Amino acid sequence: MEITNYNKDQVFISFRGKDERNGLLTHLKQKLVDRNVKVFTDDNVTGQRLNNLFGHIRKSRIAIVIFSKSYAESVWCLDELVMIKKCIETEKLNAVIPIFHKVKVSSVKKQSGKFGEKFLALQNSLLAEEVNKKKIKSINSRIKRWKKALKIVTGMAGLTYDRKSPELAFVEKVVEKVNMNLANIATEEGRNSSLETSEASLGRQSNQISYNVNQLNINIQLHRSKSSEALRRSYNPEGHNKSIDLKPSSHTLRRTASDLDHRDQYGPFPFEALMVPRQNENQLSIANIFPKKIKTWDNLHFVSALLFGALFVSYMIRRKR
Repeated sequence: MEITNYNKDQVFISFRGKDERNGLLTHLKQKLVDRNVKVFTDDNVTGQRLNNLFGHIRKSRIAIVIFSKSYAESVWCLDELVMIKKCIETEKLNAVIPIFHKVKVSSVKKQSGKFGEKFLALQNSLLAEEVNKKKIKSINSRIKRWKKALKIVTGMAGLTYDRKSPELAFVEKVVEKVNMNLANIATEEGRNSSLETSEASLGRQSNQISYNVNQLNINIQLHRSKSSEALRRSYNPEGHNKSIDLKPSSHTLRRTASDLDHRDQYGPFPFEALMVPRQNENQLSIANIFPKKIKTWDNLHFVSALLFGALFVSYMIRRKR
């Protein structure tokens, strides 16, 4: 499986030169390059400052740490390891693969066995030559950082060399593990890119929907306004070309507060202008009819009284006879 090159270094390899440069490292670098994987080692910064090397660690996707029996006697290697640990914590590195080449995992983690002996010898050499208390304190702090880095990195999933198997077969296992990690990184980055694109697309669609809804509301309001204005202009209650007077002083549209609240006193809508004249006409017609009915009723009462009186007088005359 081939991996497309990234713009920054893909794999950084930390190793002890005298143990690995002419053995495992040579085969590993060649196999990775054959798989189109970009590799960086401290050979590329020979003669430069250590900070330049740290910059390349931060730019890498994956770090491979080859622990060998002499790894712990190198200040350079241990400082690289501290930087790798920091990049793990800050997620500058996507993965770290520890390789235990001819050393036990427990020896590296606890600084025991031959690995521990080399580490102790380095501490003693640094402290034996120093008498300044501040510098001694600084050296002790540095040693603590080394120990912590050894513990953190050895706690990650790695590969242990089996002395009984061919070294080239072990190199193939390391290369496959690197390729798997790079493929996972590429997949994850592609997924994140797709999610960002989808979120941006949804955001644009949401803005477009919001704009369309607002535009629809504006169009509805304009349509209502134009319709109301057209009704006001077209309505003519008296059948001629005179327009309706909508001013407060208009007798046609004015109503009392007992009939309507203060918002309707001036009849802003045409149908109200239509209803007021009809109500007035109805009131006038009822007023004209009612007095006639009352007057007729009174006349009937008067005639009945006269007839009753005449009958009563006639009855009394006959009785006397």
